[in-house]
Amino acid sequence: MGLWADWQAARAQRHRVEMYLNYLLREPDDEAMGWLFALAPDTPTARREFHFARRAIGLIVAERDALDDRTHADVTHQLAPVLAAEARRAPADGLAWSERWRAYCAALAVRGTVDSPATRLARVMLSAAGVEHPDTAGLQRATQFVQETRTAMNEALRHAFGAASLPDDVRPSALRG
Repeated sequence: MGLWADWQAARAQRHRVEMYLNYLLREPDDEAMGWLFALAPDTPTARREFHFARRAIGLIVAERDALDDRTHADVTHQLAPVLAAEARRAPADGLAWSERWRAYCAALAVRGTVDSPATRLARVMLSAAGVEHPDTAGLQRATQFVQETRTAMNEALRHAFGAASLPDDVRPSALRG
């Protein structure tokens, strides 16, 4: 019976990851990307970076906000075939994703700056979209996009994996120790 329960648990986890990935990889409409198209000099590059930013934010959310430490690894594992297929179709995009992912991770790791993490991620996105020196309004809109995307990804994560909850008589601090 233990193997059956393990198989069912693994299957349920794969289903939850698929639900999250379906949201993460959803194709936005052009209207959602319009603000970035207005800022960027090249629409195809801006579109690609919009997707990369959504993907990076989704992976960051899975890593930082998931209830289970394995969630990020499971999401990354199920995303790998999608990335491999994209890299086969467009090798330059595969390389670009690897570079972009490293840039988003590096921006998130920076400490001691006045920029919020969302603003740092927004700067990475804008830079890759060809907007090296965004005006204040453009940077604010990009930061808003990062924050909205993180909120949406958190909601998708909760929808797929459930929300954390404790019984009313248990304080969170009681779990430490």
